Amino acid sequence: MSQETGTDRNADSKVQGEGDYDAAKRYREKVTEFVKRSDIDELARSSPPLSAREARDNALAEERARGRSKGDDPADVGIMYPHKKSSDTEK
Repeated sequence: MSQETGTDRNADSKVQGEGDYDAAKRYREKVTEFVKRSDIDELARSSPPLSAREARDNALAEERARGRSKGDDPADVGIMYPHKKSSDTEK
């Protein structure tokens, strides 16, 4: 029973240890190129939801985000009501 070293194994193998580092590098390069030449925000806004559940989740998240202003957080009471302190609202 002989033990093979990493260099003795199939020299043409594309798997290198825990993964294919060449493929990972090519992927990172392609993603970086895509991000540089694309308007990611516009693509995200213009893409339709993939399911009814995703559409509902998006609508709920947007509603929650719009419902909170900078001063709505009890820790930010001084911004909304300069004469009040946060301890005044904790009743």
